Amino acid sequence: MREDIFKQESEKHESYGVLGFSRVTTSPPVNLFGSSIKHGNLICMRVKTAKRNRSYQKDWIMGDETLIEINMSASQFADAITSMNVGDGVPVTISYVKGDTWDEKKRQYRDAPPEVDFKVKAQGELKAEMKEIAERIDELAKDAKEILERKGTTIKAGEKEKLLKDLTFLVQEVRSNIPFAHECFTEAVERTVIEAKAEVDATYQTMRECLGDKVIAEHKIEIPVLGEGKKE
Repeated sequence: MREDIFKQESEKHESYGVLGFSRVTTSPPVNLFGSSIKHGNLICMRVKTAKRNRSYQKDWIMGDETLIEINMSASQFADAITSMNVGDGVPVTISYVKGDTWDEKKRQYRDAPPEVDFKVKAQGELKAEMKEIAERIDELAKDAKEILERKGTTIKAGEKEKLLKDLTFLVQEVRSNIPFAHECFTEAVERTVIEAKAEVDATYQTMRECLGDKVIAEHKIEIPVLGEGKKE
């Protein structure tokens, strides 16, 4: 029998790497960059250097050193694999890069991103927009009243030009900018609902993998469905 058939070889190269995805459950839920809710179920992507081992006439690809680890929500992962060539990409949370130091107190390599409530933020921006318009209207009304109530003097060209400019600005705000701001607010709310539904689906999938459909059915575990009202 040929001994070289059973000979084991190992090969490494700077271009060799492996890419892997896994489901991760966290408790308590954590913030993710670009997401408006906390997540207890993550999609983790790891990129590692790799080596190729050969034995018994087969190649065995093995991961070696972790280069980067990235966390995503279920909806971010779906966007990443279905929305190619769109902008710079989908927001993700970098949890580890080669060279990072482990923080024993925080039990993590990198701090989680700060919490951002996009719904509250969009609502605040819409209020600020409306406040600015209200102030411009008050200023226009004050200027117009002062000019019109003035006796014995015709309206100057500069005053007329300023009034027309302010009126044009307000018309533009009412016709275009306010609807656009409202549209952005609506999108922020809808995005939050989509993320929440995806998180519920991910939680259910985790339960199925851990407990099994039979256990869920036997114990009558109900999985809430967001966006659906109670049926009579």
